[in-house]
Amino acid sequence: MAYFLWYCVHVFRLAAHVLRTRKRETKRAWGLLSRIEERQQGRFGKATRKKIAVYHGIYTPMICDAFARLHGRLTHTAEKDRLFHYFIASSLYDDFTDEQMFSPESLKAIMLEPQNWKAGSFDERVFLDSHLLLCESVKDREGYTRLLREMTIAQLSSREQEGENELTDERLQEITFRKGGYSVLLCRYYLDTPATAAEDACWYRIGAIIQLTNDLYDIHKDLQQHIKTLPDRMQDAYRFEAFFLHQLQEMKDDIGRLSFPRQRKQEFSLAMAGIYAFGLIALDQLKTLQDRNGHLPELATLPRKTLIIDMEKPGNILKWFRYTYRYARMI
Repeated sequence: MAYFLWYCVHVFRLAAHVLRTRKRETKRAWGLLSRIEERQQGRFGKATRKKIAVYHGIYTPMICDAFARLHGRLTHTAEKDRLFHYFIASSLYDDFTDEQMFSPESLKAIMLEPQNWKAGSFDERVFLDSHLLLCESVKDREGYTRLLREMTIAQLSSREQEGENELTDERLQEITFRKGGYSVLLCRYYLDTPATAAEDACWYRIGAIIQLTNDLYDIHKDLQQHIKTLPDRMQDAYRFEAFFLHQLQEMKDDIGRLSFPRQRKQEFSLAMAGIYAFGLIALDQLKTLQDRNGHLPELATLPRKTLIIDMEKPGNILKWFRYTYRYARMI
């Protein structure tokens, strides 16, 4: 009963904070993007512009504030500004990679030796401005540079997921976890909180879980674009759920190793469970498909509407609360 009462108070407080901050930070991001376009005399691609604003609005309250709360506060303005520039740089770099605008050598050069890159296009100029600002603002430049190198390797490795390349499940998992883990771990360098190995483990693990979740929501799109992901290969939704739950247990173990007061760790666990819940809701839909057919249908044969997860449905909202309640609890 004590946990139930604690959960009821804190989950609604968390949801209110996320919704309020998301709205404010997304609006602020739109305005900052317009100023950059005016200053640089160019325009972001429509999809890229939206991605930057939306990701900044979501990640700030759901992830970065959750980690800052471990230290007894929320992210402040300077940290939010760095996160905004991170989403500019990461979104444009994704475009450079996904659209194969540059060779692998050029992708390494613009990321790892930005001071030597001669920018031509609007996207390159904006990327370099944000990337160099971040490189100069982080406190641990050596660690940051080392992580940038690992993330660049992970990003380039993701090209193995395209086309007719043969990939083992083990290699696909490695690419998935490294790509998601390193990209989210970068965010901790933009906070002014002291770094610990235990916190880094949590940043990396939740990044891998987020990447898995994104892949679950993008099954139809990835299949259409011939991009290999772990969910695309799914043959048994229950078996994949067990794999997903194992990642959640690893994350809960990582949280248990944090050297913060139990109350702060419990609040952090609640915030992370709010993220896990989205993946579990997607898996519920796939399990229903499997139960209805006696087996999981070939995912490539299913129409888009069958694979879309509508988080505005009352049933899915209730599932979010149920899964958050179940997996937030620390033993």
